[in-house]
Amino acid sequence: MRAALLCICFILATGGDVSADDGVGSGETIVVVGRMPGDGAPDRDRALDDAPFVTIVHPDDQPATASVADALATSAGVQARSLGGPGAYESVSVRGNVPGQTEVLIDGIPLARLAAVTTDLGRFALDGFGQVELYRGAVPVDLGGAGVGGAIDMVTLLGPGAGGELASVTLGAGSFGAKLVRARYGDAYAGGRWLSSVTAGYQRATGDFPFYSTNNTPLDPHDDSTQIRRNDGYDQVDVSARLGRADRAVVGGVRVAWKDQGLPGAVSEPSLSASLSTLDVIADARGEQAAGDGLVTELGYAVVEDQHLRDPSGELGLGAETRIYRTLSAGAQTSWRGAPGEAGVELRADSFRDTDDTGEQPTVTGARAGGAVLASHDLVLAPELIVTLAARVDALRTAPAPLTVGPMALAPIPARWDVIPSPRVAVRAPVAPDVAIKGSAGWYVREPTLVELFGDRGFLLGTPTLRPEQGPSADLGAVWAPLHGVGDAIDRVMLEADGFATQPRDTIAFITTAGYVARAANIGRTESYGAEVTASARVARALSLSVAYTRVATAQLSADPNVDGREVPRTPGHLLYARGELAHAIAGHQVALWVDGTYQATSYLDPANLGEVPPRLLVGAGARVDLGARFTLALDVTNLTDLRVVDLPLSASSTMTTPVPVTDVAGFPLPGRALYLSLHWSYRP
Repeated sequence: MRAALLCICFILATGGDVSADDGVGSGETIVVVGRMPGDGAPDRDRALDDAPFVTIVHPDDQPATASVADALATSAGVQARSLGGPGAYESVSVRGNVPGQTEVLIDGIPLARLAAVTTDLGRFALDGFGQVELYRGAVPVDLGGAGVGGAIDMVTLLGPGAGGELASVTLGAGSFGAKLVRARYGDAYAGGRWLSSVTAGYQRATGDFPFYSTNNTPLDPHDDSTQIRRNDGYDQVDVSARLGRADRAVVGGVRVAWKDQGLPGAVSEPSLSASLSTLDVIADARGEQAAGDGLVTELGYAVVEDQHLRDPSGELGLGAETRIYRTLSAGAQTSWRGAPGEAGVELRADSFRDTDDTGEQPTVTGARAGGAVLASHDLVLAPELIVTLAARVDALRTAPAPLTVGPMALAPIPARWDVIPSPRVAVRAPVAPDVAIKGSAGWYVREPTLVELFGDRGFLLGTPTLRPEQGPSADLGAVWAPLHGVGDAIDRVMLEADGFATQPRDTIAFITTAGYVARAANIGRTESYGAEVTASARVARALSLSVAYTRVATAQLSADPNVDGREVPRTPGHLLYARGELAHAIAGHQVALWVDGTYQATSYLDPANLGEVPPRLLVGAGARVDLGARFTLALDVTNLTDLRVVDLPLSASSTMTTPVPVTDVAGFPLPGRALYLSLHWSYRP
């Protein structure tokens, strides 16, 4: 592992003599001039020109019900973790890293220091955004720059839609009581100089799907049965309004989201009455103005998150409780960007309050405040080699909230300071008009999120004494995206392949305990390395094919022989997603048929790798028909084969197996076959 890291770092750090900076590039994104326009694969220019490995997820390519987590799970290196069922809690793991290692942003506003907005990407409807950008490896410094698992930026579309539509409405219904209503209006004003966007949506489901149960006796199949998942429903409302100049020099807005969901608990310890409601309010404003030879950007934001946990029967903890959690966060950033690079300063403050609504326990509070200085500089070492040097220094003061349960309940925890630098280097070599080699290496840092420090959300328990996670990380790979395809038949093609390696210390992971409740913990040093391959092509302008494969190997490096060398919990070694879509005009109406498959290898729930989650292959299919009069009808089918039971080997050396339910890596059952029908209408003047 150390040899792999040193090798990648050496390759990235070496190059020719430094020549004068000719102004190519700005900050983290390098733009190569001279490329002729053409068809090419979607987002081809971003794949070739951006220093990081970037994947752009578009709502039009996903089912109407897709959450941000669902859509990202179709990308290389990404794995979604859920509690099972429609609308369930979903987090995202990138390159085998725990979810908190990935910076999460909305329109550039960092959310990764907050509570559930960080981890539950299932609450964000993909249709609420114009696109979602996934950065793997190096992250632009103005988007955090230091995430081991990259960054996710959910970007709101301003103005009319991609097809010029001013308004659109989507209605949907499907299995397990799923329903959806979503509307959007986007317009241009003052001769197109100002753009607006207003979206609103409502989703719900009962989530009462059947699943296979071993009755807590996996070695005795005689008492196995099919049961119905209870208390798994949800209701969700989200509204956003945004206004900005077409050149993005001034932009701002407000986003409000509310979700009320049941907390069904584990199969072995179900919860029939516990629930959690969450209200998020995010407001931000950004402005840009010229300053000398560069551009000054100023950003301010405020975030409020209120959560109400209800457990009247004491099914989640030691007794009945009703708790109210409030997270407040505010921050500001100013940065200067010019031809040589970028420099900036960030300030931020977070507070957390845990109130027992029954009055039986005192209110506890926690706070964190700090800031960062950041800088990046572009060096053009040769026409085919551009190097970006970047660094951040974060200083944070954390005053943890005391624990409210356990032997150390309400014991004060002293405040602490963390000052952590995170330097790195990123390279991009446009060796040909259609080929780019790029990579990054550096020292990455991420502080615990507030949910990891403080949270008791019924299924995620916080640990106020968590230490920041840090360590080296590197990647290196290439992108090939010919402008005019290959031959006469393939008009679009793109291939991306890269290798990566990380070795964080004080790694933070959620460890599953009794009842599948997970607690955040520093599990010591770990290492992960692997490779990603993404390929897509379109044949005869009708058949689109795509595949994303990730191989990741992880290990815990510990003095404890019971866990040393064991895999990091909840991290499958193989992830594969493949999709094929055929589109053709029939009787003047465009018709598309698609099929996809998702494979996930074995993973484990605990550091000792005793609780095993078996591998699975889920197949989906769907159809989309243009009805005319701006109406489109779509049918989506998930888990087409209705896979609900898999065979689990009794041991690594045994040929005997026992049937167990199909579960997520968190250990919660997944639904069988589900159908969803949606009708979309759009208006263009």
